[in-house]
Amino acid sequence: MSLIKINNLYKTYSSGKNIMTEALGGVNLSIEKGDFTAIAGPSGSGKSTLLNLIGALDSPTRGSIFYENIDITKIPLNKLALFRLEEIGYVFQAYNLINTLTAIENVEYVMLLQGISNQIRRKKSIEILKRVGLEPYIHRFPNEMSGGQQQRVAVARAIVAEPKVVMADEPTANLDSKTAENLLDLMKELNEEKGITFVFSTHDQMIMSKARKLILLKDGKIAT
Repeated sequence: MSLIKINNLYKTYSSGKNIMTEALGGVNLSIEKGDFTAIAGPSGSGKSTLLNLIGALDSPTRGSIFYENIDITKIPLNKLALFRLEEIGYVFQAYNLINTLTAIENVEYVMLLQGISNQIRRKKSIEILKRVGLEPYIHRFPNEMSGGQQQRVAVARAIVAEPKVVMADEPTANLDSKTAENLLDLMKELNEEKGITFVFSTHDQMIMSKARKLILLKDGKIAT
């Protein structure tokens, strides 16, 4: 059974009076547990839209998104938030760190929401921040760190609770090539060691070359 299965997915936006824009048009795909998948395509191809739908951050106009045997498009909004918290990690292009929290507090935040004890939260957060090379910076605030350091905090936050799947939207866009390669190597290691499924939205050739599955989008459809 696929971890994620998408059937006939459409997403249409209203962009003015009676003007509709189709961002996705009839997408079908499957993602297996443990996949390291890149969704690629030019700007405007629909890759970020597709990632947001798979990650339950947005709702499709029509179609279904199954996580194993659960169609998440049928989950009520109040329960969908809990599903995201327990099942999915997110790495955003803009980091989305909480500026009033330190690096370690940002990493702990998801586990705090999950009700994990202080001692376990702190231990796991220190371990993962060491893993991403940020041990000297654990008590720094986001505005005291470089873009690359902030992105590594964002990755640590996404993976610390070992979710089933991590959605990463253009995670290397703001990084130099060496930092980007180190970050990707870390995610690849976690994918292989922990079985965490990774799904990327990207136009970065480095990510595409490391992906085990490549999905190409063009004008809201999978290119064949």
